[in-house]
Amino acid sequence: MKQNLSFNLDALIVFGKLVECRNLSKAATLLGMPKSTVSRKISKLESDLGVKLLRKNTHQITVTDIGQQVYSHSLKILAEANHVSALIEGNKQEPQGELRAALPIFMGIDYAARVGGTFLQRYPSSQLELRLVDEMVHPIKDGYDVVFGIGPLQSSTLIARKAFELDCFLCASKKFVDRLVEPLTVPSQLNKLPFIDFDYYGQPRKSTLTKGKKRYDISPMVRARVNNFQISKDYILRGLGVGIMPKQIICSGELKEGVIVPVLPEWELQSIDAYMIYPFQLSFSNLISAFYDTALEIILENSSIR
Repeated sequence: MKQNLSFNLDALIVFGKLVECRNLSKAATLLGMPKSTVSRKISKLESDLGVKLLRKNTHQITVTDIGQQVYSHSLKILAEANHVSALIEGNKQEPQGELRAALPIFMGIDYAARVGGTFLQRYPSSQLELRLVDEMVHPIKDGYDVVFGIGPLQSSTLIARKAFELDCFLCASKKFVDRLVEPLTVPSQLNKLPFIDFDYYGQPRKSTLTKGKKRYDISPMVRARVNNFQISKDYILRGLGVGIMPKQIICSGELKEGVIVPVLPEWELQSIDAYMIYPFQLSFSNLISAFYDTALEIILENSSIR
């Protein structure tokens, strides 16, 4: 098969990484090569193609119109290259190699530890660097292979694979409920009770309850606000107020024991969609697929109420 390309495919990969990062130093670090080599490959690619792909100044890198078109086509070329890699990986007996992953801190240390521990035990030829993060991180710009996040995907260079839904519910400790003068029967009663509020990536989440076609936005007296379900559980167990917890993780044992009880169970909170997000170039990685399966498995193991 004769090859008549006027440019080097390796330079195209370097160009794609630089477009994703928009930062020469970060791209060089992720590619594992000196900045001078990255600059040289980009200059050679522009020379071979006879067009200007990037505009560079002291503060930022921008992509020219033709550069953006070349980048779009390069993604398709890299996808085909990944198909070849997938064929090779598929012949391996087990996933292997290093995986850098980020989980949101609100999911809790216990969940992260169980996912990481199960993954490492199951795949002894793998290495895992797992971080708990308090803000949404970008796989490419922040140097991760895979991250878990919530909400819609903002970049066409990434793939978001829905991992699971966290079905959240209102709850309190049994001793807190037993101390109430009157039983909780309607959402408006919550506005007069201390509340353990929860935020995601530093952003408070509006709490709307639904029951059929009925909706109610609660405006409780916030006693504490946290960004971690395990801290929230501890406050709830201490009887400090009503709070929000996920059904699948963190408090399944306490629910079975009856020390934490649902509050207004006929009223539902909006579920949280959790996505596994990773670069397009890693779309055929069996290491990422194995991590996805493990994370989902731990969630399903801890499902307690539906």
